[in-house]
Amino acid sequence: MELVILGSGGSTITPRPGCSCRICTEARAKGIPYSRSSASIYLSDISLLFDTPEEIASQLNREGIDKIDHIFYSHWHPDHTLGLRIVEMMNMFWLGRYVRGDVPGKRVRVCASSGVLGDLKNVYRSFLDYYVGMGLIEMTELESCVPYRIGNYSITPFEVRHADFVSTVFLIEGDGKRVVYGPCNVKPFPSDPRLTHSDLLILGNVFPKGPLKEGISIPEDNELRASQFSMPEALQLVESLGAANAIFTHLEEEWGRSYDDYRTIEEEHRKHNIHFAYDSMKIHV
Repeated sequence: MELVILGSGGSTITPRPGCSCRICTEARAKGIPYSRSSASIYLSDISLLFDTPEEIASQLNREGIDKIDHIFYSHWHPDHTLGLRIVEMMNMFWLGRYVRGDVPGKRVRVCASSGVLGDLKNVYRSFLDYYVGMGLIEMTELESCVPYRIGNYSITPFEVRHADFVSTVFLIEGDGKRVVYGPCNVKPFPSDPRLTHSDLLILGNVFPKGPLKEGISIPEDNELRASQFSMPEALQLVESLGAANAIFTHLEEEWGRSYDDYRTIEEEHRKHNIHFAYDSMKIHV
């Protein structure tokens, strides 16, 4: 199983435009792996994309990826969805359409669990209807906890329901390997035995120990703790799930940590076999 971390950042990319803090200044000067675009991964084996952040076109160009057959959405939030226009950029030649009557080169199958699809339609109905009508996408509703097969792979969505939206943890199975991917807003983590003892857990929304950007610490009773994992909570989750390896992604610029800082944290927790994602990270499971 081959995975590419297209984007390892959070809702705010690194460097944040207009910011001159230490982290952003260094990222602006050095680029990848110090810079981070918003969260997305690509499953090379079946040309499957998880989420489409605004930077998706640049991410795909950077990695030389020229084929998308499926897009799976984890939830509706803008940093995961606003790049859906990639289906138009890759599969519609507008000059040919208006001059020769060309039709789109393909339809991309857009997949989401029933709860997430409902959110997407509530927020982006006209947008989605436009691309369906143009013949650029076809929508597929997935049932939570039920595998969806693509060739020799199966993708199983596990819904995480919040007060005003739904997010997803995905179980990816193929080539005899199992990867659990929960990029964002997956706390509380679903309790299902199928999510245990994976070869790899990729988990988002983990904030490091100590003060964050501008010296801010998240109080114990702050609402952010309902959606974000502290490092102790994330390590405990990795252990309780029995994951062989873990990668933390969706790394917010506001955490105030550089690529080098995350490498230091990895060394501090070497016995837990964790790593922090970075853009262009290639994963062979």
